[in-house]
Amino acid sequence: MSTKQALLPIDIIIIGAGATGLATAFRLRQAGHGVTIIDKGTGPSQRKGGAHLPPNLTKVLVEWGFGDQLKRYGLPIRAGKFISMDDGHKIGYIEWREDVLQETGADYLVMQYQDLCEILFKAAEDAGVNFELELTVTSVQSDPDQPRITLSDGRTLAAHMIIGADGPRSIVREMINGPVEETLEGHSVYVASISRDQLRDDPELYELTAYHPDQPDYLVWTGENRHVVGLTTDEGKMFSVSIFVPEVDIEGHSEDDDGVMVARDKLNILCEPRLRRILDRMPAFLRKRMYHHEFAEDWTDENGRLLLMSEAAYPIWPFCIQACSMQIEDAGVLTTLFSRLKTEEQISHLAEAFQEIRQPRAQSIYNKETKAFDTVWVPPGPAREARDQALSMMMAEGHKGWDESKLRWQWDEICEVFGYHAREAAEDWWVMWGVLRERSQMTDNDIGCHMSVEVQR
Repeated sequence: MSTKQALLPIDIIIIGAGATGLATAFRLRQAGHGVTIIDKGTGPSQRKGGAHLPPNLTKVLVEWGFGDQLKRYGLPIRAGKFISMDDGHKIGYIEWREDVLQETGADYLVMQYQDLCEILFKAAEDAGVNFELELTVTSVQSDPDQPRITLSDGRTLAAHMIIGADGPRSIVREMINGPVEETLEGHSVYVASISRDQLRDDPELYELTAYHPDQPDYLVWTGENRHVVGLTTDEGKMFSVSIFVPEVDIEGHSEDDDGVMVARDKLNILCEPRLRRILDRMPAFLRKRMYHHEFAEDWTDENGRLLLMSEAAYPIWPFCIQACSMQIEDAGVLTTLFSRLKTEEQISHLAEAFQEIRQPRAQSIYNKETKAFDTVWVPPGPAREARDQALSMMMAEGHKGWDESKLRWQWDEICEVFGYHAREAAEDWWVMWGVLRERSQMTDNDIGCHMSVEVQR
């Protein structure tokens, strides 16, 4: 699909070169805007670990022209296989029916997060985005015309708009809303990947982590107050784990350490033997602590020239199903809005529209993913027995066991979550409110011109 060109190109600075910043920069540049990205890194993220690309994400990337890359790096997924973290027995499945999933208009894939970032980085580079890397932003100044940032090398840069895609501790958010408050949730996530070639000498592990096209699933080990997600990616060559476990003190690491590598021998993870053998072959894990963050009250400043996106604006649980989707959806909505830019007066209105469109969606997904932890962290007792029975029945019955109630539940979930389309959400807003505002302004201008003529007479 061709990109709509903005009638008024402007200069935009984006702080942060994660998936949100890269995707936003790429699409804004395609729409004709001048874009500079500031990031402390040296290039695309090298973070190991698998990523979910559900249909609400893949449909956006396919529309942007990344279909071939998704086929190369992604693997289709249709079910989650639940395994006891205590003893390793297979509990059952949560499966998405093929014909129902196809109604979303896109596939459900998994891939390496690093590959996704490299795809977006190259696309942004090729589109002409300017990168200022290995730099941090030390201050942000609001201005009704040209907000400015100061960099760690002493330079000051100005633009028509500055976007904070710089995570939950965003310097742009602090400028708009004041100090950022956060509290520990009580869990950390440990992430690592391993080549399946390193598992060949253990046939049980090699088979457990294999990708089966006839039954494409991912693994979910579930236990009390903890769980592990295992994704096979990269044409079946890589296996990644995301380990959600309660916070513990780790020797050699302070309480403030986040985003650091932790050696395997520092982690005491209680789990079934096969999972333990997999983890023992991974020398180190990226640690990401889970925090409670509040939704930012304002996503734009009073001038409408500073804007927050993704985790700078609202909380996203790390390494969960919709984590990457929310970032790309944000980019899809914002860039569709700013492809409509005709006058500088519109900048603040479109920035406000972004929050109006995205905040309800962000709140809904956050609530759903928070509730999902209750499914995988169930302690022994009647609730776990009921969950296990339901998963076991789904595994035993297969598609024959699908009744109208199960299909209705899937359809409702797909319509709300997987069926969401970022571009269409922005275009719907434009048709309902953007065009109306344009017509109102045109009418006001016509009245002003008529009054001016009458006065001159």
